[in-house]
Amino acid sequence: MHNTDVANVVESPRQGINPAEWIPMEPSDCENCAIRSVALFGEIDPQTVAQLQDQAREFREPAGTVLYEEGSNADSAFTLREGIIKLVRNQPGGREQIVRLLVGGDFFGAEGLFGDGHHHSAIALTPVFLCRLPNTLMEQLRTADPTFTNALLNRWRRALNEVETLALDLGARKAEERVASFLLHWQTKHGRQAEWLPLPLSRSELGDLLGLRVETVSRVMARWKRERVFEERSGHVRLLATDELHQLVDNAGT
Repeated sequence: MHNTDVANVVESPRQGINPAEWIPMEPSDCENCAIRSVALFGEIDPQTVAQLQDQAREFREPAGTVLYEEGSNADSAFTLREGIIKLVRNQPGGREQIVRLLVGGDFFGAEGLFGDGHHHSAIALTPVFLCRLPNTLMEQLRTADPTFTNALLNRWRRALNEVETLALDLGARKAEERVASFLLHWQTKHGRQAEWLPLPLSRSELGDLLGLRVETVSRVMARWKRERVFEERSGHVRLLATDELHQLVDNAGT
């Protein structure tokens, strides 16, 4: 079965079920992966990468799929190859708090390696293409290859830094500064050479991520569109005045 066949088999989002139980999967071609240079396994020995072929599996899912739910058994980790995923935590009253956005190359869901269930829910915001890495495979690699442990720790540290940076922004910046900081971060995450950046978030979701009221986010974004700070089209944004955004962020609190 080819990748296109996998995409055709799964036609609608599945909600909160162990992916190993319901997703058609194929062996991953780790050695020829298009994002290998930016993914976790770009940092480990090529001989170890070759060992992944037997157990790593790739699959596709449509937007809206709940890949796993907060508190569920974390028996696998994942590398996102294409698309965007939001990680959310459940808040009192049933509200969801977005804690992180993932793009191609991001590694996530590895809480099971430390004996924990998933700390959040993972939901596809766009169609996604992923690799599933069972914990049994991860434990084998940790034992056999010290470079893998170092790579894993580096990825974990980057994820923590990303969350901590967002937390600092929420606590120390005004509304416009938060939005500007996010847009610049989003541009960096996709590569500064990217012109149109996918942003499949509603104003409400962006407000949840930044700790702002939806009315505030809508007002800031509408004014910046009028002032040609950025433009928006079909779920994508293009930054037109990055110098102004950098100045706003850099001068925060002065």
